[in-house]
Amino acid sequence: MRTKTFFLACLFIGIGLTQLSAQNDKNGNGSTSEFVVWDGAYIDIPVVCGSQEYDRCYGTVYLHWVSFYVDGVRVAENCWYRGEVTNPRTNEVFELKDNYKSDYSDMGGYGHWNLKGDQGHHYIIFYFYDWATGSYTFEKAVCN
Repeated sequence: MRTKTFFLACLFIGIGLTQLSAQNDKNGNGSTSEFVVWDGAYIDIPVVCGSQEYDRCYGTVYLHWVSFYVDGVRVAENCWYRGEVTNPRTNEVFELKDNYKSDYSDMGGYGHWNLKGDQGHHYIIFYFYDWATGSYTFEKAVCN
């Protein structure tokens, strides 16, 4: 029994001291993951639904993104945003969710904001973000 306990303890200590990097190999292929808090985040929302106009919301957003590499060069990334933003015009607080995917060959990426407000508004906005100009192209907005 002591021998089994000793071997299990060695196994767990060995696993704990070893960096598990199954996603990254010696040739620079694989992925990296990062978590960031974006305090003071803002999003531009040029959307008019009914009589309400939303142009810029502020808040704290939590980001998780995964970057993908081939031969040491970043080729794509996926980002997930979660948080709360406020429209200063109406003081409506929105729960924000966003999923953004980019392919570095496109020089931009596609995503969609899902905004649920505490005053009953709900928006889903599909966009393309152009890295060269730093601007959004809005393709579709769904409002309730």
